[in-house]
Amino acid sequence: MLLARSRVALPLLRASSRAYAVKADGPNHAILEMLKSNKEEEAQRSDKNPYKIRAFTDAIRVIGQLDHPIRSASEAKTLKGVGAGIHRRIQDFFETAGNTPAEITSEALVQLKQDRVARAELEQISGIGPVKARQLVAAGCRTLEQLQKTPEYLDMLSNVQRVGVTYFHHIEARVSRVEAETLAQCIRDVLSPKYEVIIGGSYRRGAPTSSDIDLIFLHPDHVHVPFPTVYPAHVDPPPGTAKRKNGNGTTGTRPPSFLQGDVLPILQSRGILAATLSSGDLKWQGMVLLPDPDAAIKDDQLAERKRRMMAIEKGEGLYRRADINFVAQKSRGAALLALTGDTDFNRDLRIRASKIGLHLNEFGMWRWNDNEEERGGGGSNEEEPGFWELVRAETEAEVLEELGMEYVEPVKRNFAALAKGVVAARGKDKKRP
Repeated sequence: MLLARSRVALPLLRASSRAYAVKADGPNHAILEMLKSNKEEEAQRSDKNPYKIRAFTDAIRVIGQLDHPIRSASEAKTLKGVGAGIHRRIQDFFETAGNTPAEITSEALVQLKQDRVARAELEQISGIGPVKARQLVAAGCRTLEQLQKTPEYLDMLSNVQRVGVTYFHHIEARVSRVEAETLAQCIRDVLSPKYEVIIGGSYRRGAPTSSDIDLIFLHPDHVHVPFPTVYPAHVDPPPGTAKRKNGNGTTGTRPPSFLQGDVLPILQSRGILAATLSSGDLKWQGMVLLPDPDAAIKDDQLAERKRRMMAIEKGEGLYRRADINFVAQKSRGAALLALTGDTDFNRDLRIRASKIGLHLNEFGMWRWNDNEEERGGGGSNEEEPGFWELVRAETEAEVLEELGMEYVEPVKRNFAALAKGVVAARGKDKKRP
């Protein structure tokens, strides 16, 4: 997903007034006390990361053995045992304190810690990373509440970041199966019956809750399947064309978009779409307002639309992250695999496809055909070295069969189950004609 990143919901952090116990026991005592405090905070977290704790321990040991003061973050970066994360903390230390380690007071260390806690709180907001959080703290913003209520801070944000701020608590909330099903049915009710709406992602894998709602749309008249723009490893692309060994793309001109021309305008007018994060011909990402059965006005659609639009304007109701993916009928099987996951399962499928000379993406299973005329020297096409042929894509079973695999139920599509033999591979390395 564009929003950027998946997070574990954490309570908003609050600054502690406890001062560092600064001891003049070495040239880098201030840095050491800062790292020791960070290590202590990490160790006390319910979801503590043992690798982070080990990194703090190693850095404290290395820096504690120095007989000279560290004068800059770049100097610390050269020390064995100081990784990227520790380097960033030391860099923040110098930027915030603005002094040499020997001159830093206990008050400055308290301020440093409070600034770090403020940045950590802001970084919990979807779309806001370390750089933007540092800018906000430097401008005086220290909490989510301040950010939500202060126009000058909001003006510093991109559209995606503003959505993250506005819907912070909704984004952090897990999506229940009932919520996903209710939204899907609401969409079916307002669209033409020709549209098929399927819930993918972890919902389809049987998870009780999800981080967002993945929706797959199909329509009988949407048949355009984009061709890959990648080239196989053995093919030299035409002059002036960058050779890409992975990734997906499209060629040619797309027909009019059902998503942009029909689906999104209807959902917008019905008060279902609340905020857009990204929008293209085949995919929309953003926030949706969940239906409220108790407040629905079944006999008056116009009144119901007005009520929902007013709720969005006031920020009332329940909102969830959602992705709408528009899929061609020919790509149904490949798309269901890609949009159901999980990530490790899909990665294994792509590796299997590559090993037997095929290319798998969300649009289908593809086989490369070399341009025989060009290879023989008598062809008229001197530009294209070959072309992709769509092999299988309409059903998940067909795609898996092409890979020499038995059908895997969506609820079993995780890498651990695959490793335990849930999937029986047949002819894994078998070359196909």
